[in-house]
Amino acid sequence: MYRHLGFGNLTSGESLELAAVDAPDPDWADRLAFFLRHKGDPYAGHIESALDRPLDDLRTHFYVGCVDGEPVTHVMVAGARGFGVLGHVYTVPQWRRRGAFGQLMAAQMEDVRALGFTHLTLSTGYGSMPYDVYSSFGFRSAVPESGQMFWFAEPGSGLAPDVSGGTTIRRTRWADWGAFCFVLAHAPLAGETVPRSPALAIEECGSAEGSFLKLLGQLELAEAQSYVAESSAGGVVGWCHVVPSPLTLGGAWLLDVHVLPGFEHLLGDLLDRVDWPQRPVFATTADSDMYERPMAVAGFTNAAVLPTGRHGRPARNLTFWWRTPATR
Repeated sequence: MYRHLGFGNLTSGESLELAAVDAPDPDWADRLAFFLRHKGDPYAGHIESALDRPLDDLRTHFYVGCVDGEPVTHVMVAGARGFGVLGHVYTVPQWRRRGAFGQLMAAQMEDVRALGFTHLTLSTGYGSMPYDVYSSFGFRSAVPESGQMFWFAEPGSGLAPDVSGGTTIRRTRWADWGAFCFVLAHAPLAGETVPRSPALAIEECGSAEGSFLKLLGQLELAEAQSYVAESSAGGVVGWCHVVPSPLTLGGAWLLDVHVLPGFEHLLGDLLDRVDWPQRPVFATTADSDMYERPMAVAGFTNAAVLPTGRHGRPARNLTFWWRTPATR
């Protein structure tokens, strides 16, 4: 659905029409796919799919600035439950430095607030010109001197989820994209273990914008699975992924299981949801007592404790877990 948001004026005198294309929208599918043709996988897959059909509860909004009916600048916001990812910022080279994107960004920020988005994340270069632009709209580094940036509709919003509410464990969906990006962009909370998400290639904090889409692609494979623990406020407070491993360990797959502080009791429930594949599965976790019982119940053995560390950082131990199909 095309929604007119207003008009602006470029410094070169042209009128700029500001609009939102709320996916799915087959009428705009070819135009936007061509405009964003420089986006490779896994982003191109999401763009094509979102414009073609609903992706469970994920809302994808393509914001465009048009001159004489043709898009010259663009930004996307996609998410659900208040958590959104801002990305795909692009202005046609010959239309740059005329004020197009700044006016589109202002219209987009007003619109997403009205749509109910309360937490946005984006990824850019720290200290770059785009970083300064996003800062002018209220985005701040998720950790000091980081290009991972947050925006909160309410500036005083905290990062730690409310542990007093209920949680729901279910299969991971498209609609979890924004919440995953939010929780993994900020530094580990007090008492939180690392690595946080081996499947999404995040040890402590970073961007899950692309790696989450790659995870969804892996879930199309037989036996691959992913479950999420959703808090009463809609945030992600735990997850359990069983997916092909980037390492060649005798055909073993990777288990990525993690919970935020205050939700440690969900570890066993997450692991219990898995229909374990008929192949070996390995996992690496912090050397923490909280993993011992739930991992043992799930059929894993503690294969090794590995000392790790980086120069100038405190050393820590990782536990390497192994599960064979015959175990359970």
